[in-house]
Amino acid sequence: MSTITSLRDRSYAALLAGAREASSSAHYDHRGYSARWQDNLMVGLPLDEIAGDLGAGAGCELDGKLCAAHSSAALVVNSFGHWRTDPSTLSLGGLTGFRSLRFEATCPTGLGGTPPHLDFLAEGDEPVAVESKCTEWMLAKTSYFSPSYGRLLDSHGHSPWFKLIEYLRIHPNHYEFLDCAQLVKHAMGLIARYGARRVRLIYLFWEPGNSADFPECRRHHAEAKDLADRVNECSVQLVPKTYRDLWTGWERSGAPPSLPYLRTRYDRAV
Repeated sequence: MSTITSLRDRSYAALLAGAREASSSAHYDHRGYSARWQDNLMVGLPLDEIAGDLGAGAGCELDGKLCAAHSSAALVVNSFGHWRTDPSTLSLGGLTGFRSLRFEATCPTGLGGTPPHLDFLAEGDEPVAVESKCTEWMLAKTSYFSPSYGRLLDSHGHSPWFKLIEYLRIHPNHYEFLDCAQLVKHAMGLIARYGARRVRLIYLFWEPGNSADFPECRRHHAEAKDLADRVNECSVQLVPKTYRDLWTGWERSGAPPSLPYLRTRYDRAV
């Protein structure tokens, strides 16, 4: 068994144990799936609004993926669902005072096919978009862009984000764990939506509490920082952040009522 496969399997087991501890009334099968997606979410969230958001997306999250204890969709909804109907007090990326929050927000690039889907988008004076990862980053990535992205040259060619497309076509395996192509596509959609307006694209990821023990975690961190450095002068600014760092920041600024649940469920060593 490869070390990365071992890390992923151990992470699945730790996340399942956390889900069972955080909610004794939820029942998970041996694969780590609850019978209903609602059982995999924290009690008290606005489920109607959340279901409306996820059901409108192309990720088919309500068709079973949301039931997994290791679901990245469940992770982001459990973390931010508290603010779905009133995001004004949400603190994210050093910003607050948001006026709207939506999960599975689409940001069309102007090209055909399925548009980029952000895990959530908080809009205010400065929009903040989030791409959330749980264990997905633990699978090696190969970057790919369809030829149609060349049609964005006139509108997006000035951006270092766009210049990454050609680089990744030549070096599709430059990033081993970071899904750089997905983040580039998100940036293309955000530029199409907001133009030159400043936007923060937060790459928010889970890792085990003992991440320092794993070279894969260190490599993933380094790849995220490398990409952030490449695009640091762009209107769409990439901000890599772990969920643990997010929760620690909330503790310093006034912890939301959901934080004990999140710590119990997700802050796990493997």
